[in-house]
Amino acid sequence: MLLAALLSPFAVHAGDSDSRRWFDLPAQPLERALQAYGQLTGLAVLVDAPTLAGLRSTAVRGRFSDEDALRRMLAGTGLAPRFVGDDAFTLMMVPVDSAMPAPPVNEVPRRGGDRSRQRAARMLQRGLEDALCADPLTRPGGYRAMIRFRVDARGRIGEAELQASSGDALRDRAILARVAGRSLPGLPEDLPQPITLTLLPETADSTPPCVGGGR
Repeated sequence: MLLAALLSPFAVHAGDSDSRRWFDLPAQPLERALQAYGQLTGLAVLVDAPTLAGLRSTAVRGRFSDEDALRRMLAGTGLAPRFVGDDAFTLMMVPVDSAMPAPPVNEVPRRGGDRSRQRAARMLQRGLEDALCADPLTRPGGYRAMIRFRVDARGRIGEAELQASSGDALRDRAILARVAGRSLPGLPEDLPQPITLTLLPETADSTPPCVGGGR
């Protein structure tokens, strides 16, 4: 499964050490912690679910930069973040050594798979924005929702279902209708599935969704 907090708006770059926000994330299963982190920061979290199996996060409470909070949350898991753009990161395995600090996220070696996942994330973002921005009811930025789906061999979205409601039953049905059957050609064939996307409400420091008035 590919976990992602995608679609505009995005928060500020996680590497911006001058930008801090309040975090209150308890110790919990790492998959859940990453979803909460993504929803709070607006950053795309790209990781195969089996990588997270059995892992728990470290509690993070206080005012930190996004990067610092992420490193604290991952402490002791054997995972380190690798940013693959201004608004997305993936996780890679590193030796766990309590006597040594985690390597700075921008010094973790880049791998070829990161570029493939970044491209997939961009394609998913653009495809879903095209679908949702075309209808004022489903236009992102004013609500939060979580949707899970698969992409078939023809590159079409299927098996779409809401994992978390937008709070409006009519809009929920419209979201599924807009997404169902959407064509996303060119996605990597080995894309982990199902895909989970979190639609985030717009914040003061985020990029406005549907720039240009929709498609």
